[in-house]
Amino acid sequence: MMDTQQASTDQGSSSEFHQIRHGFEVGSCPLLISENTRAEVVKAPAICAIPSTPDWFSGFINHRGETVPVYNLNKYLQILDETDDAQDWVLLIDYHPNTVGILLKSPPQSVVDPERLDEVAIGLPEIIESTVRHVYSDKKNKWFEVDHRLLFLALKKQF
Repeated sequence: MMDTQQASTDQGSSSEFHQIRHGFEVGSCPLLISENTRAEVVKAPAICAIPSTPDWFSGFINHRGETVPVYNLNKYLQILDETDDAQDWVLLIDYHPNTVGILLKSPPQSVVDPERLDEVAIGLPEIIESTVRHVYSDKKNKWFEVDHRLLFLALKKQF
């Protein structure tokens, strides 16, 4: 399980604290999980597809006895390539009953000490852009913190 964390490193009598956030990519969109949001990564289990739903809604998984909807945001955004079926991971976000899953090709990465930028998100797919709370930088990359509840509510409305 991944929660936003504080990591410390002892250096003599002083400690250095780092904020660790978790980022993942959907296509070329580097997205950041909101601070203090529960997240967990699991190897992609069997997914129960639901007939007559959009192809970007993969279906449901059973995770610890709870039913969790799983979305393929790459399909939704029509970001497809020859390895599209190789979605080996499911990123589970939030506590039940609000848990949602996102299919990923690779597990999320740690984003250490991201700095909040005074910018608005532009140039992203509309559904992503409309749910970005803040823009961050970790000195290497720009990250877009999404409100996952708004994002998945907007997706559900498209069924």
